[in-house]
Amino acid sequence: MCIACALAPALSAESTLPTSPGPLELPSGPIGGSLAWTGVAGAVLELDGVRLAFDPFVSRPPLLEVLFAAPLVDGALVARHFGGVDAVFVGHTHYDHAMDLPAVVAASPRTRIHGSATTVELARRLGIPDANLVEVEDGERYTVGKTSVEAVRIEHGKVPLARHVDRIHLAKKGVPSTPFRYPRGEVFAFRIEGGGTSWYVQGSAGIDDQALRRQRPVDVLLACLAARHGTSRYLERLGERLRPRVLMPIHHDDLFRPLSEPAKAVPGLGWSAFLRDAEALAERYGTTLFCPPRGERVGV
Repeated sequence: MCIACALAPALSAESTLPTSPGPLELPSGPIGGSLAWTGVAGAVLELDGVRLAFDPFVSRPPLLEVLFAAPLVDGALVARHFGGVDAVFVGHTHYDHAMDLPAVVAASPRTRIHGSATTVELARRLGIPDANLVEVEDGERYTVGKTSVEAVRIEHGKVPLARHVDRIHLAKKGVPSTPFRYPRGEVFAFRIEGGGTSWYVQGSAGIDDQALRRQRPVDVLLACLAARHGTSRYLERLGERLRPRVLMPIHHDDLFRPLSEPAKAVPGLGWSAFLRDAEALAERYGTTLFCPPRGERVGV
């Protein structure tokens, strides 16, 4: 699981997260698609007639259930947000990225789940057929309709004490008994090109410099904020390579709160510091900040 969110759940969160009004305005103009931030690192992007889901997770069990209960998936809520998706891309295998995958496949039987070897093996043990699974590798590109998605190796955000509780590898057999026991596995970001636009989904706040050096500038950067403080010059380094025209923060809401409640910042987020970093990108590259409403589709 994302240890950054679990280690300090009792700390007071900041005020309700702000949102940007209106559609996500691309510098090149509307492309007839849509984007929905579904909370945590999740997103659904519609481009060129295909629906792509990233880190689809909406069940959001409270902390005590995460630590001690069997994973409880809200199938109806998953279907509402991820029904009819053509492909799924999973950044890593912590529960807040991968726990809802069986329900996603139930709602979208023809979808294909793209993820690390750990993600694929866990999905297989959870009963997802091999026909729905694609193991990704750094630098490989995957085509969905007219849209191209590249897997980019990254690191997980660094959190003090995480090495003592975080599980990296999947157990030799069986499935995790609680969400807390979901392993991390390899970690990926994804670059998407479609509809004449480029997108970069960074669902965890670590960087692999060698993989990042392959990247060209993008139109929209979806950037994880939780646990970013352990990565030196995190947004600055992403900005130097990607030079995004739009910056959209994700994975900054308290994942123990249900979607039915207003989004609150994850403890220790440092929103003011983030705004300073975003302003620096605006000054250097003309980057516009867009704060999406959680759980709502916005036009692009």
